[in-house]
Amino acid sequence: MSESHSVSANQYILQPLTEANVEQMLLVEQSAHSHPWSQAILASCFGKWYRVTGIYNDQQTLLGFVIVQQIVDEVTLMDICVHQQAQGLGLGKQLLEQVITEAKQHNAVSILLEVRASNQAAIGLYLSQGFNQSGIRKNYYPTDSGKEDAVLMDYQFR
Repeated sequence: MSESHSVSANQYILQPLTEANVEQMLLVEQSAHSHPWSQAILASCFGKWYRVTGIYNDQQTLLGFVIVQQIVDEVTLMDICVHQQAQGLGLGKQLLEQVITEAKQHNAVSILLEVRASNQAAIGLYLSQGFNQSGIRKNYYPTDSGKEDAVLMDYQFR
């Protein structure tokens, strides 16, 4: 479902990823999340229902990625991840804008996601891009000391 295209913003390049990028994705995932996805889970996110986009610097180093799944007209943002050392540069915003653009191009009516309640930076980003909070999943995410809630959010095209 991914088109082979590149979009340049500043010195960063967005481009579709393939299973060949999973090891690079795993390094980004491990740097950014306290409970990262495994290599096997990342590898399972390539196929007909998925779009996976990476963001690279001008040295062709993967700095972040986003994984979405689209079933008919509903997009689920499965994972958006920026390497810890590249956070705060607006890369997450660029990836999210790409998700919204591609979802619209693929006739989506909504984008759904869940985010850790403690991840206020991500929640702020989603709100700034037009997402709304639609619910809470109690005790959803594992933490080092137990569980934390997931905030459910959605973006509606209509």
